[in-house]
Amino acid sequence: MKSSKIKKYLIIFLLFLSSIFGFNNQGIKIIKNDLVLGYVKTIENNRLISLNSFSTVLGYKNFVNDKTEKIVVNIGGNKIKATNGITFVLFDDKVYQFPNKVIVKDNNYFISTSSLLKLINSNKSSSNFSLKDNEIVISEVLNKKTERVDLTNEKKKWKFSTIVIDPGHGGKDPGAVGYRGTLEKDVALDVAKRLEKKISRNMDVKTVLTRDEDIFLKLDERKKIANDNNGSLFISIHANAASDRRASGFETFLIGPNKNEAAVRVATRENAVLELEGFSGKKLTNEDLIQATIAQSAFASKSEQFAALVQEEIGKRVTSRNRGVKQAGFYVLWGASMPNVLVELGFISNLSEEKKLRSSQYRETLATAIFRAVEKYEKTLNQ
Repeated sequence: MKSSKIKKYLIIFLLFLSSIFGFNNQGIKIIKNDLVLGYVKTIENNRLISLNSFSTVLGYKNFVNDKTEKIVVNIGGNKIKATNGITFVLFDDKVYQFPNKVIVKDNNYFISTSSLLKLINSNKSSSNFSLKDNEIVISEVLNKKTERVDLTNEKKKWKFSTIVIDPGHGGKDPGAVGYRGTLEKDVALDVAKRLEKKISRNMDVKTVLTRDEDIFLKLDERKKIANDNNGSLFISIHANAASDRRASGFETFLIGPNKNEAAVRVATRENAVLELEGFSGKKLTNEDLIQATIAQSAFASKSEQFAALVQEEIGKRVTSRNRGVKQAGFYVLWGASMPNVLVELGFISNLSEEKKLRSSQYRETLATAIFRAVEKYEKTLNQ
């Protein structure tokens, strides 16, 4: 009698622990046409489901990049991307915000079960997935033939293989002009070429210059070059200017909502090239920039990490003010599907800094600093 009571209380205790810690030995059962396909791993009482396990049970491929903590799964021809610690999920390259951050546990990427099924069901080419108790029932299979997604390109895209270097301005767009007539476009191109040479000679990666001569390129063309080459990192190089000729220093920018007036002024000046392009669309609003930031969420931490390295390496080598890493609405960074930054090497409007920027030796120093930042950044990806 005592033995049966002990067993009873033990079972109750184990159920209590399960309710607290969300343990589920089997997970959710997947049923299709009255056949059990298998069990999908879940946590928190089935509230979160494993993307890896879900795709495997359904017979589709998944790819995990341990370095960047990302996963890509193919669910019936639909490509889903998720990143550890991020609430945004990409579904066929469209951004959706889930109610919770992606959680990685035992190499499984867990996301909201109900949100995942709702997202899949919203796509007309998918079967209907319904959650009932501890079962996911697949019904109303469409006759439309679905194609499996080839994840080869995803693997190539995530490998650190291509660095795109973008010398700002060019051709009919001189950029900022210094007191002594120094042109921003010339400074940017010279530093970019020096950087490209250093990377090509010392690193096993492909380098792409958006321009290697004094030609005019639209901002959209620069982004297209980066995306078409499956860039792993996009570096746009510029020289700053301000109405206050005392302004000095170097800074690195990320895409994001305009945080302060100084950042707004820099972005406005760099975006002014849109007028030369005959751009008649609306100006970037904070709402646009919030959307751009969301779209860049998968790359945000890496962009910020690289930007910090650029500031650190330049700061080691030059006697100029370190203005830090900032966010602003740079059109050239909007839509580049990779970690990306815009580097302002110094103020061409400042007499002292203009003199430095005219110096071949100083430009070599700046190129070396950015190169060292790229080297350090690559090492962080291999850790």
